[in-house]
Amino acid sequence: MDHAENATGHPNEAADTACIRWRPWPCEGCSGGSTALDFLVRCSGSSPEAPEGDRNQVIDWSKQWEAGRLLEWVESCEHSQWSEFTLPRLDEGSEHLVLFDEQTSEVVKITLPGTYGDYYEIIEGRIYQFDSTPKEYLLRMGWWEKLFSAAPDPLGVTDKGRIVSRQRFIQGDPDPPQEEVDQFLLDAGAVAVRQSCWLWKKADHESGIEIWIGDARLDNFVLARDGMVPIDIRIWGVPIPAGEEQAG
Repeated sequence: MDHAENATGHPNEAADTACIRWRPWPCEGCSGGSTALDFLVRCSGSSPEAPEGDRNQVIDWSKQWEAGRLLEWVESCEHSQWSEFTLPRLDEGSEHLVLFDEQTSEVVKITLPGTYGDYYEIIEGRIYQFDSTPKEYLLRMGWWEKLFSAAPDPLGVTDKGRIVSRQRFIQGDPDPPQEEVDQFLLDAGAVAVRQSCWLWKKADHESGIEIWIGDARLDNFVLARDGMVPIDIRIWGVPIPAGEEQAG
């Protein structure tokens, strides 16, 4: 996958534009100071029981239900309204439509329809991929910022429930050596789970969570003047296995 943040040309060279209709998260007064993640966590306590089905069917239902709640939430704010912005299109990958805002020198990312990222699990020695829900996508942004900074900042949703975020445009070497990427992860306290599959993890013993890092390939990083910067990685959390928490 090519990434707009890695583009070698100038962002203004984008061939076309995209018009996005969106609405920001509710203001502090209407939200009571809650973030979008806070809101979805609170909603999950009163969510209806998912219909019967396999794991992927349940995930699909959860994606739609959570996106619907976010739409209701942004529409509950009396101090905002639906608006549109039109920006040059930089790229479209497996997860985001990526635009460039020249005025702020920021990348604007809009999740693709029904897509909020993914995560991996090792089951009986094999790696399986599962879709993330909007709540898990927002969790990912929080862990990304905690670990590495420079994470996209989710700001609202489109009228179709796609999450809109902004991220500073990273200038630098878009093709750093994989060895330097791996060393960056080691320096951050991560350990390889399956290095050949670009899968790493880092234990957060304070919260009892292992933060897993996937897709840690060189083309998802930029070597900027002030160091290595991840621009498009998968991050999710799992409970630290029993016994390892005490050992840490």
